[in-house]
Amino acid sequence: MSEAPSLPCQPHIHDHRYFSSRWRLLFAFLTQAAFFVAEVVGAWLTNSLALLADAGHMFSDVAALGLSLVALHVATRPPTAKKTYGYHRLEILAALVNGIALWAMAGYILWEAHTRFFAPPPVKSLPLLIIATLGLGVNLVGAWVLYPTRERGLHLRSAFLHLAADSLGSVAAIAAAVAILWRGWYWFDPLAAVMVAVLILVGSWRLVLDAADILMEATPRHLDLEEVEAALRAHPGVAGIHDLHIWTIASGLYALSAHVVVQDRQDRDCLIWELEELLRQRFGLEHTTLQVEGPGYHNPCICSLPHLSARR
Repeated sequence: MSEAPSLPCQPHIHDHRYFSSRWRLLFAFLTQAAFFVAEVVGAWLTNSLALLADAGHMFSDVAALGLSLVALHVATRPPTAKKTYGYHRLEILAALVNGIALWAMAGYILWEAHTRFFAPPPVKSLPLLIIATLGLGVNLVGAWVLYPTRERGLHLRSAFLHLAADSLGSVAAIAAAVAILWRGWYWFDPLAAVMVAVLILVGSWRLVLDAADILMEATPRHLDLEEVEAALRAHPGVAGIHDLHIWTIASGLYALSAHVVVQDRQDRDCLIWELEELLRQRFGLEHTTLQVEGPGYHNPCICSLPHLSARR
């Protein structure tokens, strides 16, 4: 059996990109937290469900950004004897909690909107318009700040999606204010709230599914398990492959394990090295554990990779 490569303590966390991610998250967190208070007060003063929905979504933004900050910090801790993968998956848990919180908020908004459709209360449209416009500005600035970090982890993507969806929620609140101010359509306020709820559900669906797939150790979507198995079987020294598993440890960190049945008189060390190179070059799999089975002899050889070179 080849020695399982030790997982790095995520060295890229020390480069400028991750320091950049921290200050971007902190900036977005502080601005969202400050304006959340303003929107709650504004929703109470204007009696607007659309603004309350936007404030609720903004509260989930604050929670999402706070969890992402914690996850980004804790994930830098090195592995321990009890947590051999370190804290990489904390970001996945944070993303899952964020998505479920969004679903709960959307459910509340839909329920409250249902009661208001038939007897819409009066809404103070001008203060609603002012507060919603300011909220849109805050959300757009926060989304712009987080945009460069959206591919650096699932928790960072969840934070960006929160702000992007909340920007659309602010647009819905502005539309409600204009409809009430211009036409006196108070029913447009719960309609705008429903639009916000739908945006929340649509935006968080993929996030929750991605987090659940990682926690269930599903095969990463960009990899085809059958294709990987066929590539391993194609090696002239391999007689068979079984118990093949590929899973995601955290965003961008993938692992593979498999049992490899070797041909007779096959040098095992040479074979394992060649298979690891194949997985690294063709599929980007760095963390592999291959267990060799079957008869074999340890004969010194110089490993050549003509079959790998042909695939480059």
